[in-house]
Amino acid sequence: MIDVIKEQNPNLVMVATELHRKGSIPSDCYVVDLDLVESNALEIYECAKRLGLRTYVMTKQINRNPSMIQTIIKSGFESFVAVDMECAYVLDEQNCKVGHVGHLSQIPRNRMKEALKMEPEIWTVHHKDHASFISQAATELNVKQNIILKVIDKDDMAYPAQEGGILIDDVLQTADFISGFDNLNIVGVTGFPCALYDFETRKMNASPNLNTIIKAAELLDSKLGIDVKHINAPGSSSCETMELIASYGATDAEPGSALWGMAMQQIYGNDVGTPAQVYVTEVSHWSGDTAQVLGGGFYADGAGHEMMSIKKAFVGDRSDTILKNEVDAEAPIPQWMDYYAWLYPTTKQKVKPGDTAVYFFRPQVFMTRSAHIATVSGVSNGNPVVQSIYDRSNNLIRL
Repeated sequence: MIDVIKEQNPNLVMVATELHRKGSIPSDCYVVDLDLVESNALEIYECAKRLGLRTYVMTKQINRNPSMIQTIIKSGFESFVAVDMECAYVLDEQNCKVGHVGHLSQIPRNRMKEALKMEPEIWTVHHKDHASFISQAATELNVKQNIILKVIDKDDMAYPAQEGGILIDDVLQTADFISGFDNLNIVGVTGFPCALYDFETRKMNASPNLNTIIKAAELLDSKLGIDVKHINAPGSSSCETMELIASYGATDAEPGSALWGMAMQQIYGNDVGTPAQVYVTEVSHWSGDTAQVLGGGFYADGAGHEMMSIKKAFVGDRSDTILKNEVDAEAPIPQWMDYYAWLYPTTKQKVKPGDTAVYFFRPQVFMTRSAHIATVSGVSNGNPVVQSIYDRSNNLIRL
């Protein structure tokens, strides 16, 4: 992974180091090239527009960072998907349009009225009982709600702890049942993940889940006369992925990691978009021959794959030499609290407490314990300016 950022955005490593040495940013901090986020987002927005795809922006990876969200909106995006109710709440507090709720995580029953008041364009339903709960809440508010059905087949895939959905063999019966609620309107289908990256071919491929929801849409239309407006096909949405899902007939994409250049097809493939973040922290102390590094933000998505794991870090006390000192590194597995991570320098490598350590991996910042996000403009032109620093709870802080 570290070779990718060294080749594609070395300036960010050096700028992040310099800002950390000056005390302009804290340790345990993702440093974001804000200009690159804007250019990445603009390319993805234009691609979706050309393909005629609706977009719902996923912000969990960036921890719903206000500075980055405003940059993404500036690029043309208008509507957002909330991965859970907490995400919906935070987006609504930032006056963002919450366009899609219920996917991946269903909305708790006692917070459904709160979600309805946000007026989401679509609401994903995994089960007919959940539709009943939504209808009850909608009745109390005297509103109507568009819903889409999460449809699965027996051979479809699901990541651990993300299972569930309506079996395609049951979709007509379930849709018929839900159609009995006057205040619910079925407008489409969804699944996840709809596209997967192949590390051998370095390309995105359609998952079985995508074929399932296309088939489900056809069944709902032909058998029940339902006007399917949404074939929502999330999963590593980027320009390459959107080309793929559009060719299958999908109507909706949900870009997230790609907006800061962190989709796997951007990192290792040929998709448009440049990595726009690094993780910066510092060497704390020694434990035997191991250097302990301050943690709090070590959550590497996809680290189970050899090509996505944390193996090295740039370490040093000068921005002009840090790229030359790549030190073997390791981070705790997610089951362990990352109070520290580890560096394994050779006898020839200089590492000392207080040194800056810069990492590059694929983050999900909302999953971290305490990570900050610092957005920086002017990285590429040599005039970096820290635009904002937010803590893990999205409190704006100053150093």
